[in-house]
Amino acid sequence: MKKTVLNRPPSLFSFSGNIDIVLFLLQVEIKGVRVSQLCTPIGINSDFFYPNLGTLILSLMDLPYRSETFMNWYEKKLHQWSQKVDLENKNNLAELTLDFYHLLKKSKKSIQN
Repeated sequence: MKKTVLNRPPSLFSFSGNIDIVLFLLQVEIKGVRVSQLCTPIGINSDFFYPNLGTLILSLMDLPYRSETFMNWYEKKLHQWSQKVDLENKNNLAELTLDFYHLLKKSKKSIQN
């Protein structure tokens, strides 16, 4: 029996380590929140579209995911940023994701100081 070697699909972003994973999860989170925001006004139960990956993302970034204050700040920022998403434009979503990642990294520096 011949073994088949599976090739990893090309990454959405070209970063090393867990940064790639964090960016992927952030993108799923932002996109899911945007879909949820669009579904709620027309009466669709948006719980199915809301991925709620914040705890995982923040823990991978070594941010205070157990802090209620920080989690509230994260949720507020997430909802603000997801309103900018154009679901038809993948480049826009990728740029917003990267910008949001940098915002989170900046918040980490301000927490440490």
